Amino acid sequence: MPSFNRITIRVDVPRDQAETFMTDMQQWMLRVPTVYFLDICAIAHIKTYLPSKNVKDEHHRESIHALHELDLPQNRVSYLPALMEKASDQRSKFSAEDFILEARRDWDAMSAFFTNARVLEPWKFVEAYATDLFGVHPEQSTPQYLMFLQFANDQGLHNKIAEAKRFKMAQVLCAKAHELGILTSHPVVLVPIASLYGCEDARLVLKFAGKPENFNPGNALGDIQSISRVGGMMTHFIQRAGASGGPFKNGKFKTADSPLHNMLRYFTVESMSTTETSDGATHKYKVTVDAPSLYPSLFGADREPKDEKSEAELDRLYELLGAEFPV
Repeated sequence: MPSFNRITIRVDVPRDQAETFMTDMQQWMLRVPTVYFLDICAIAHIKTYLPSKNVKDEHHRESIHALHELDLPQNRVSYLPALMEKASDQRSKFSAEDFILEARRDWDAMSAFFTNARVLEPWKFVEAYATDLFGVHPEQSTPQYLMFLQFANDQGLHNKIAEAKRFKMAQVLCAKAHELGILTSHPVVLVPIASLYGCEDARLVLKFAGKPENFNPGNALGDIQSISRVGGMMTHFIQRAGASGGPFKNGKFKTADSPLHNMLRYFTVESMSTTETSDGATHKYKVTVDAPSLYPSLFGADREPKDEKSEAELDRLYELLGAEFPV
């Protein structure tokens, strides 16, 4: 269950020292042994860049520069999140055999691009995963998540919802989540509701469409699941292993998709617990959510509710989502 509290610490640095301070901080962060989880977009940029070593636009240039910066011998790059997303894409046109060949092309491109930071997963692991899990839902609730996202799209959310109707629409979405057995505090619910309340990054990640058949719920879900898969389970595992003497101290998601990058910043996985079951394992996350960024229509420039009406609607929204109230 998410709580909507966040503490921001400000550090005042004299203007003449600011540039040096920021450079030193960035260099310090790069020295921490880290596993960087690459998404499909980042890998696509690598594959486009490699044949000619040219960039196609400024966004591509920035992405390649950021990837070069993390190419240090103490780091590793992981293909696993991208592989999981591709393997579970229900609209994929790959056959099982073609999918293995595609995975090989991705893995080879990563291996060629990074000269110091090695790919974390050996090819044999990638090949086995691609063979065994192609077309399989990694999470048991994936069919329900896909149905929920398709339902949300079919409510006409590609259009802006009038202020007077947005809370009622949030109620409709939460009722559908309950019907499907999905917690209303799950990111798969929070992100569509964020699009109701003016979050442009949520809208761009979801890519809702006017015609139901043009919406790809699997694509939207893959991005949303990055919050729990990478920000939660994978990063938590890396940090826990590092605290016990493992070689890596941190895990970070690396994407060239700006809206997705921003969305991941709005969710902070504070803790994770795992319960073994007869069917496998259940993972529970405690998530802190940056409410002013997710629901900007209710907040002013000072990141406080705009007025009494907005504050009252925010309280009703917190209650609807099963969230803890700020204290």
